[in-house]
Amino acid sequence: MIMSASKYGRVFDGSSIEEITHPIASNNNNEASGGAYEPIPPTNNNNNNHGFTNKFDSKTTPIFVSIPHFRDGKRCAQTVRRLFDTAAHPDRVVVGLIEQTDSTGSGSSSDSSSTDDDPTCLMEYCALMGHQMKQHEPGVSHMAERQADYDAVLEACPRATTQIRSVRFHHFGSKGPVYARSFTRKLLGNEEFCMEIDASMDFVKNWDNAAIEQWKLTNNEYSVLSNVPLSAKDKGVASPIAVEVPRQCEIKIGSEGVPLFETHADGKAIGITQPLLSRTYSPSFVFSKCHYQTNVPQDPFAVQLLNTEQ
Repeated sequence: MIMSASKYGRVFDGSSIEEITHPIASNNNNEASGGAYEPIPPTNNNNNNHGFTNKFDSKTTPIFVSIPHFRDGKRCAQTVRRLFDTAAHPDRVVVGLIEQTDSTGSGSSSDSSSTDDDPTCLMEYCALMGHQMKQHEPGVSHMAERQADYDAVLEACPRATTQIRSVRFHHFGSKGPVYARSFTRKLLGNEEFCMEIDASMDFVKNWDNAAIEQWKLTNNEYSVLSNVPLSAKDKGVASPIAVEVPRQCEIKIGSEGVPLFETHADGKAIGITQPLLSRTYSPSFVFSKCHYQTNVPQDPFAVQLLNTEQ
């Protein structure tokens, strides 16, 4: 039987379909608000005091995008290129790379390019843009020429020095995804919006405008958009109106008392007209005001947590 969509859409929790009565329904029995929360509307003040209004200038409102990767520089570079190529206004996008690679194979632990089989995302991105480092002899005696080549590549590489920031450490020092994402604070500047993604992602055209418009639909200064992204095979399949959005429903409590999430979505939302309140979170896609990153930072002491970070 085909069910007609309600005003706000439907959700499927893996076993049954339920109509959405209100996208931000609450246990609050406030008659004036129809039993819904009263969120704090987006403010006019932002981190760098440029005086953006609630409309948010679609061409200049800065977006900071953090991308951690573990020895995945090549796929990360493809992600960064697509990030800029598909943005409606790429000049307002700033990327923060947390790179965990092997930097010792070339004979110098300070070689910023890492090894050929384990390249940094930054250098691989520059190579995709037509600016690649030359082959150099290993050893300390060649450090100066390698550094000069590295500096020349960065200078010529589009957006590398102006819109890409990075922090790098040896992959032996990695302590899991939450630890890696905690370095976001070292890269964040005075951007207005922040987005977290994984190193192997693709994007719809004009994703930056779409993300801001979706965030504005919450009418909440402190809202955080987050969800398990669609699989690449599902890209462009659904129509904009009757879209099915992945949704995490089940939360398990592990042996140590911490919540555990599946890495894939076990439910879905159907035909929703605005973001839906959820109790789950996926670092594969997070979009919010940047005060979320500074007020609720990733915990560097939460090491080697995998399913818990969802």
